[in-house]
Amino acid sequence: MASARQAPWLLLLDRLAAHLEAHKSEKSSEKDKKARGKKFVKILEDVCTVVRDAERKVQGTPEFAEVVEKAHGMLNDALRYAYSQAGGFSYIATFAHSEDEPFVEDALEHAGSDILDAFFKVYATLVKPGAPTPRLPAFARVRPWTKSPRPHPLTTRLSRFRGGFAPSATPDLPIAHTIYQARAQLTVDSTIPSIPFDMSLSSCGTILATASGSGWKAREPALHYYLLNDQSASFLEGVTMDPGLSGVPHSVTTDESRNLVFLADDGRIKSFSFAPEASEKVPKRLPNVHTLNTQCGCSGPLAVLPNGRLARAGAGKVAIWNLDALETHQDAPGKLIGEGTLSLDGSPRADPSAVEMSTGTPPDAIVRLASDPSFFPAVWHLHAPSGRLLCGEHAEQSGGYACMSVDLEHGGRRVARYLGHGGEVKRITTSAGDPNLFATAGGDGYARLFDVRRPLPVLTFNTGLQREACNDVVLVHPDGVPTLFTAGDVTQQVKMWDIRAEECVYELATGNNAVTGLAWDDTRSSLYVATECRYINRMGLRTGYRRARMPRWATWAAVEKEYKAYKEAAKKGIVQEEYGGKDYPDVYDAYSYLDDDETEGEEEESDGEEDEADEADVDEAYSADMRWPTKCFHKESFFGYAYDAGEHALLRWHFKDTPDIIQLPASTSADD
Repeated sequence: MASARQAPWLLLLDRLAAHLEAHKSEKSSEKDKKARGKKFVKILEDVCTVVRDAERKVQGTPEFAEVVEKAHGMLNDALRYAYSQAGGFSYIATFAHSEDEPFVEDALEHAGSDILDAFFKVYATLVKPGAPTPRLPAFARVRPWTKSPRPHPLTTRLSRFRGGFAPSATPDLPIAHTIYQARAQLTVDSTIPSIPFDMSLSSCGTILATASGSGWKAREPALHYYLLNDQSASFLEGVTMDPGLSGVPHSVTTDESRNLVFLADDGRIKSFSFAPEASEKVPKRLPNVHTLNTQCGCSGPLAVLPNGRLARAGAGKVAIWNLDALETHQDAPGKLIGEGTLSLDGSPRADPSAVEMSTGTPPDAIVRLASDPSFFPAVWHLHAPSGRLLCGEHAEQSGGYACMSVDLEHGGRRVARYLGHGGEVKRITTSAGDPNLFATAGGDGYARLFDVRRPLPVLTFNTGLQREACNDVVLVHPDGVPTLFTAGDVTQQVKMWDIRAEECVYELATGNNAVTGLAWDDTRSSLYVATECRYINRMGLRTGYRRARMPRWATWAAVEKEYKAYKEAAKKGIVQEEYGGKDYPDVYDAYSYLDDDETEGEEEESDGEEDEADEADVDEAYSADMRWPTKCFHKESFFGYAYDAGEHALLRWHFKDTPDIIQLPASTSADD
């Protein structure tokens, strides 16, 4: 029986549920679709407001748990309806923020100038053939990189700063200061076999491993890895090996304490050792140690648990193996592990003889998720301080959008729910710098910061535009400063956010590639970025390119000239200008990204003309051999160096005090 104290919140939720059902049954025309959408989102906002009020007054009680559970059911049902044919939503605006738990937006918003340029050209051709292309409207025009803030002479030209606020990292915090000034050296590996499906960096930074496909149409399984202690400052050398799986792997994780990489397709898990041999070198082909059988219906993500255990998720259950008790391929070389015969039915492999035929060791235990028997953790992350798993589900696999904390030590019980996602949870991340925080990347285009003790996000970040997904997020604490990196899909960038200031500090270029994954190497202050080039097909052929228009100041020669001048000045003891704190120019002030309409004054007209002059200062000789995607998000003038990757690539941003800023990758040319 509900207590009197509990009743008000449950009653309010009942009323909101009735409003929601009434909203679903309403018939509407296309004309009032926008208004109905706002009304729908307002109901979701009100649900979160009720939860927030209950949290302030009865947190930690059974009554509060009941309120959260009821709110979850309502939000989950609402999202299922919204994305159904009846609901008709393709995107839902954020609804879980409040004045005290704010919504953080990027000061520099633009709609993708190259995409709009292409649209206006087509539109002009259809409406007035032969007429000049109309000028982009003010909201879509972006001032060139030369008009943007640059806090330090060694700030990479492949960054674009915002400004107008005091960053949390100050000169007395050296690591954080270099990160917040984007003093970074870029190294690119374009030899990756395909787009990584998953990526794992070991806890002490020894190895970065990716789950990939290779060969024709990426149908062959591949383990691609980097031994990070062996990498040079100017070159990334990865190794691709056939893991002997029958399918393409989609999950990978690492165990630093045992020097193991675990790689999984739908039916099996294989582990590979990156421990040095007697020669003190790691062999290029990592030896296969274990083969594990997951035909028990557990085909989800992997996680290394405390006390030497490995877990793999399934629908309403988790398979667990005790690693130190497992049979290994080294126990009896050549002997298959597991009983029965491995079926190759449905395998995409062209050569079945490359498959290692062990069926694998079955799980030592199956833990049932008693609280949520249909829940399928599509993504999860170990919260090391508590030993619990932070989990998110995908609607396609289990029909919901839940995010929760699960305790496998106590029968897989649900410990907490986390509300407020308007779509699937893509990634979950934590940082050793704060045991109470975790961040999520959402398929609805937002990153959210949660306190593990609270059901609603404490901060919500609008990471991109055009209803794109936020594919990954990394939470770090350099010198104790809470910092967030987010992955752009359509917007083709990595953004760095100052959590304390609640501001986007800058974005990093990705060579016009979508970002599929992020990994932070705390040992070396390096950010690894997995990217996908969407201008090549599975056959490796490029499509949709035009002749580039490289500004004279955005070429490698211009970067080299500037760097030489900086070094000469440094030799002479000349102190060059460096921005810090509120000295950052304001993006809405002198460095405003909008070209105001000419009718608003002569000063604005002059600024617009200067911007156009900067953009028009094209190095024709250099541009003649260069190519640029027709429908990418950024023009050649957006960053200080015009770079197009032209292929899938792994990027490493190494933040340090004195980076070599002229170490820049070549952009796509006509001969590539």
